[in-house]
Amino acid sequence: MALPVKLAWEVKAAAGKAPAVIRVKKLQTTISGPSDAWGRQGKTQPMLVSAEVSLVKPFGSSSAADAVAGDTVHYGLLSKAILASLRRLDAEGASDSVKSLRGVLDEIWVGLTGFDTSGEQKTGSGAKPFLVMEGIRQLRVTLHLPKASLLGNGISLTSAALFNTGGNTPSVEARALGWKIHELRLPTLIGVNDNERTAKQVVVASVEVERHDSGDDAYCGLEAVVVKTISDSSFETLEALAATLASDVTRHLMSSYESPLAGSGWHITIGLEKPIAVPLAEAACVELSTSTKELLEEAS
Repeated sequence: MALPVKLAWEVKAAAGKAPAVIRVKKLQTTISGPSDAWGRQGKTQPMLVSAEVSLVKPFGSSSAADAVAGDTVHYGLLSKAILASLRRLDAEGASDSVKSLRGVLDEIWVGLTGFDTSGEQKTGSGAKPFLVMEGIRQLRVTLHLPKASLLGNGISLTSAALFNTGGNTPSVEARALGWKIHELRLPTLIGVNDNERTAKQVVVASVEVERHDSGDDAYCGLEAVVVKTISDSSFETLEALAATLASDVTRHLMSSYESPLAGSGWHITIGLEKPIAVPLAEAACVELSTSTKELLEEAS
């Protein structure tokens, strides 16, 4: 049975401060399968992969010998292991279970750890996992599709897991999973000043949904909801727009997906920016972080 999905900060807090961390940022590749900006599957598009490996202990031997030893993770080999998982995916012809971005992320997780993003061990996956799990405290992997949004800077899916390495067999202690739509640029009527009521201005919106455990490409429908809400609005404040957007996203999630386990609901983080609101500042920003459970309780 899959572990309940926690928030990213909860997993990070449970892991504590890592004594050593190895990162690969924005490894560039291409992928065929996940939905593109128009919702079409199977189209080749660019993908950026970021991985963060938190170790149980410092890499003392590697630093003392000035050579890569068994107490660290070789970032070059980590990059190759990620790309090897994607090549296996291509060779298998992207079966129905791995067409979505979640399926691609599962393939990478199994290749690195032997576990999928649900926290389940895939003993029949074949090759030995790349990471020596006894030395790993936490893993975080983000897949970013920069061209999968019509009006923004792409979408991403991030999975994190905290590992229990104290027993004979490593296991997943906690996990997190979340989608994010990055920096949608949308013209809308917003502002309290007289001049702001005469014409639309750009609002930059980023929306993150955590505890979203569905296997499909949730970002297509989610972006459509965000675009419609902001484009049709005429609020005076970003705060009011953020609250309405959170309610509309909640209704979309409730009508499209099963609620997460344990009755916790999804967690929504909405960031809104007005780039020209303050002449000498890059942007004026408001962020709202709430759960769908809280929103439904307030509405009842």
